[in-house]
Amino acid sequence: MEEYKATNKSMASTATQVEGRGTWAPPPENVFKVNVDGAIFTGQKATGVGMIIRDDKGRLEAAMSKKINAPLGAVEAGAMAYETGLMFAKDIGIQDFIIEGDSLVIHHALCEASTPPSSVAAVVQGMKEICREFCGVEFSHVRRQGNKPAHLLIKHAFGIVDFIAWIEENPYFLEQALIYDVTSSSTF
Repeated sequence: MEEYKATNKSMASTATQVEGRGTWAPPPENVFKVNVDGAIFTGQKATGVGMIIRDDKGRLEAAMSKKINAPLGAVEAGAMAYETGLMFAKDIGIQDFIIEGDSLVIHHALCEASTPPSSVAAVVQGMKEICREFCGVEFSHVRRQGNKPAHLLIKHAFGIVDFIAWIEENPYFLEQALIYDVTSSSTF
């Protein structure tokens, strides 16, 4: 039993050290990519998170904009985005994916390259536990300009009360960003 747990733990999450990439890159065949982002809505004393799940061809599988009525800091908003992205992936039923965001602090914490700030240590530990429930999870970092659809989903969260999700349907405000990501990734 211990050998089984150890094998599953090692397969459940690995870290990719792709840092500083400025464009979205598709995942390998039969793997999904979950892009996440978080932001603070200071005037509303709230936090917004956005996440988008795409396949290896760049097709949207699911997307969500969510407002969290809590005045979090920037690092905490990033952690909340990753955590919400993992839970959304679980709800959608995907098992093999790369979760990617532009928070280098959270990325390093999940990859165990650095100790997470104390304000998010419990959340990071919880995310690692959640990752064991999947067949394969990798962590990746992308610069903000490579995470535009997730950022646009945050902007949409500013005007909603709770959350809105799209399943296999492109939100109108993402069309151009999705086209740009796919065409720019095919030129490499």
